[in-house]
Amino acid sequence: MNRLLAVLVVAVLAALQVALWGWANRPVPLGLSFDEPFPSVSFAPFQRGQSPLTHDYPTPAQVAADLGKLVGVAKGVRTYTSLEGMEVVPEEARRLGIEVTHSAWLGQRPEVNRREIEALVAAANTYPDVIKRVIVGNEVLLRQDLPVDELILAIRSVKSRVRQPVSYADVWAFWLKNPQLADEVDFITIHILPYWEDEPIAVEDSAKHIVEIYRRVAAAFPGKPILIGEAGWPTRGRSRGPAVANIENGAAFVRTLARVSKENGFDYNVVEAFDQPWKAQLEGTVGAKWGVEDIDRRVKFRMSGPVEPSPFWPTHAAAAAGFGSLLGLAALLRARARYRLGAGLTVALLTQILGGLAVWQAVNAQALAFDLTDQCWALVRIGVQVGFALVLARAAVLALAAEAPPPADRWGERLCTLYGVAAITASALLLIDGRYRDIPCLEFLVPCLGLTAYALARRFTLGLGWVEAFAVGRIFAGGSAGGMSGARTMALGLGLAALAGPLSEAVALARGADFIAAHPSFAEQIPFLLRALWINHEMDAWTAMVLVMALPYLAEMRRQG
Repeated sequence: MNRLLAVLVVAVLAALQVALWGWANRPVPLGLSFDEPFPSVSFAPFQRGQSPLTHDYPTPAQVAADLGKLVGVAKGVRTYTSLEGMEVVPEEARRLGIEVTHSAWLGQRPEVNRREIEALVAAANTYPDVIKRVIVGNEVLLRQDLPVDELILAIRSVKSRVRQPVSYADVWAFWLKNPQLADEVDFITIHILPYWEDEPIAVEDSAKHIVEIYRRVAAAFPGKPILIGEAGWPTRGRSRGPAVANIENGAAFVRTLARVSKENGFDYNVVEAFDQPWKAQLEGTVGAKWGVEDIDRRVKFRMSGPVEPSPFWPTHAAAAAGFGSLLGLAALLRARARYRLGAGLTVALLTQILGGLAVWQAVNAQALAFDLTDQCWALVRIGVQVGFALVLARAAVLALAAEAPPPADRWGERLCTLYGVAAITASALLLIDGRYRDIPCLEFLVPCLGLTAYALARRFTLGLGWVEAFAVGRIFAGGSAGGMSGARTMALGLGLAALAGPLSEAVALARGADFIAAHPSFAEQIPFLLRALWINHEMDAWTAMVLVMALPYLAEMRRQG
């Protein structure tokens, strides 16, 4: 392949790479639309690097600025604490014409609870024109921070000292489990989060779910006003069964919530105004991605028209095409390399694939970096993935160019083993405690898809059988040498890891208290548990990737006899 043809091939494949990124990020049409302000949104304006866990709270200026960003977006806000920087909310809300549902955060520390209640009462009495209702405690029973009797005493204390309607907020099921609470409040505040249900609900079924839950609670407490205090959908993170976290579903759910609530006369509050990175420490990526605006205060989606999955895809596409092109040109223009046309095209295509996979992983790793420690860890993961891409590109050049067979490259084998062990570990952690753990498909793109693409290139370009093309001990060696010890152990470990992924979904479902209450006998549970094994398509993809990563070790076993 001459130099001019090599440059032309690389340019064409780079253009195809950009086109593929554009197609994958094309606007998604949604038939739903709702262009009215929300009645209320959850307001906890933590900035990047701030967290209640470290007692680093938003400044008054930051609170005021963020409230200003909600003018026209929502008529009101719901707070979760009367302290921790939220003391300025009522005054700023008065200035902006925003109503407030103010709250006291209750936990396990009596002194903190006392200060929260005192601050809430003082604010409610100072700003009765702004604070329209108050909430005493949020998901206290869910977290098991206080017994219900102590919670009732706190509610009574506030109720006796303020003029506004008083409530307590929790997941809808906890109201049904503790019906005595209804006698203590002026209105019931329920959280309806289809994504977090013990039996997760697909976004397509969320409208029916919202109505069913609302009516169920209304039937249990006739005559009591109901506020849907939290309803939302995460825009990034792991899937839970049929509940998929992405921008499109986030937009679809919020539009559905607005439409259903208007049709049925429901009062609701969207969770939440802004992404909160600190929540990733407690709930994984999904915990940090519930905002209608991201951490940089950019609106994620509009309430009408199509939804754009990623507005930054042109930059990512350019990076992928650029990296792939550099690899391709470096490979094809090597002074000693003499490619046949088919081999040259294969190398150019493979390098573009590697460039796309490496950038895709890098984009994801950066998106999940919520603080300095995360950023450093992301850079390590990106560096290893790029290093593996370079190893694969070099191996392809040496294997497919018309050169003397190269010596074995043990770096590739070591990286294969590293990622194999990492995949086994990730699957084991999902099985042990997977509710808040990300499903790590995007962290294994190069070691799974990139390595497989290289093995297939060896098979069809060099005419090798699948064993010789895929075997770990030979895949990075162009000559007759090569072998790997421990292939049987790695193949067995990855096979068990592939089983652990879908099994983790069934285990998580079986542990749910609400699931057990709804299906008390094991015979009733079996169909749901079996369905959980395959209904999560992200977990299905992870299972398939783990099995593909086992192929080089299976081939090595076959080669060694």
